[in-house]
Amino acid sequence: MSLHTPDGLNYECVQCGKSCRMFNEIFVEPRSEAVLESLDYRPLMAPEVRDLSPLVPGESDKSKKRLRKHDGSCVFHTAEGLCRVHGAFGFEQKPQTCRDFPIRYANTPDGIYIGLSFACTAVLGNMGPTMESRRAELEASAPVANSRRDLTRPVRLTARHEVSWEAYRLVEEDLVAIIALKGQPLGSRLVAQSIYLDLLVAFLREVRGDSIHRRDQRFASQYSDTGRFPPDCGPAPDAEVVMTMRRQYLSRPDAASLMRLAAKRRPSPMLHRAFLGLVTAFRQGVDSGTRAPTRWATIARIFRHYSAHALRLGRVDLASLGGRFDYADFKRIPFRQDDPATAELLDRFFAHTLFRKDLLAAESVWLAQRFSLMHFALIRWHAVGHAAITARAATDAECASEAIRAVELHYLTHTHFGQLFEKFPSLGMVLDSVVRKPLYAPSMVGAPV
Repeated sequence: MSLHTPDGLNYECVQCGKSCRMFNEIFVEPRSEAVLESLDYRPLMAPEVRDLSPLVPGESDKSKKRLRKHDGSCVFHTAEGLCRVHGAFGFEQKPQTCRDFPIRYANTPDGIYIGLSFACTAVLGNMGPTMESRRAELEASAPVANSRRDLTRPVRLTARHEVSWEAYRLVEEDLVAIIALKGQPLGSRLVAQSIYLDLLVAFLREVRGDSIHRRDQRFASQYSDTGRFPPDCGPAPDAEVVMTMRRQYLSRPDAASLMRLAAKRRPSPMLHRAFLGLVTAFRQGVDSGTRAPTRWATIARIFRHYSAHALRLGRVDLASLGGRFDYADFKRIPFRQDDPATAELLDRFFAHTLFRKDLLAAESVWLAQRFSLMHFALIRWHAVGHAAITARAATDAECASEAIRAVELHYLTHTHFGQLFEKFPSLGMVLDSVVRKPLYAPSMVGAPV
């Protein structure tokens, strides 16, 4: 088994007993089910569900059992954010999914990649030994881990364009190289990533004869059933096209031509506010505990929040902050992404999302990178909000740490947010229309005021 561990990322579980609230569903395998049934777990449950089994059929997979939810979280979650099973019986008695956290395994054609969740305090602090030093332990845990994603399916660069795994590997290397550029703000590097992917898609379309108005008949007849172009169907293999991109835009250490293109993009604060206001409103609606709104209520909510935030009406209310803050705070409190500790943490987070293959978890690599721009904007919102609520004059590494934790918990593709598009197709259409705008990328890294 080929196992890949992240460089420069350390972790050691301190078995803090915290309930991470990370998973939409906590599946319970037969071994953990037998353990739970052997424990006196009923006193650990809330009185209103104490007579019920803690195990129920899965929502996404009825053939599997999962832990029951109560008040929007696991039935063993305490108001203080702790796990009752851990507190009463110890770490080893928790379900495998909970013991896996914060480690996630990704199966790829190149082997298994070990990813870490930045919702964990130890990961945020980069505490403990290197992941490579724990190779033997990780290899033993991989076969029984529940926190695993199968990414061996074909890679979609866009919804229309599949690419070979070899080509994706090269694309990921280039995106990592852009993140690693020194002397450039992280926001500019993320915009440069989006430009790189736009150019790559344009090159591939030209090579494959793919046009919205005119398709090359050599391909149109063969792939008319799917409407998509699979790997290497053009005159040049995908990997060759990527290498051409690399020579043209990344041959210099500072990627000057790519960064110049990124610097030309001008942000729209109104688009930033409107889009983030819409996203946060929908995300918090998932955890509200209320009945899912009707289609028309959903559409009405979209336009209400889109308009309110675009015009800076009302206050900003974000999950996990425990309070509201004003749009004026974005002007009053600088987002100090140039602070050395904050910059190191942000770079480590965004580089690791590439390593753990987050780009392959969305509908396409292109869309996932657009979401990473949204995540950067959300980190700014949460960091400024945390600073405002704690009466700080500027954001610092602690604000950034809390912001990254909030985004990891609430907005990445493996969270509840990832299931929103299935429940609310209208949201998917709105997001798709916004992320395709030329103003989207620079707006997400600019200030909202």
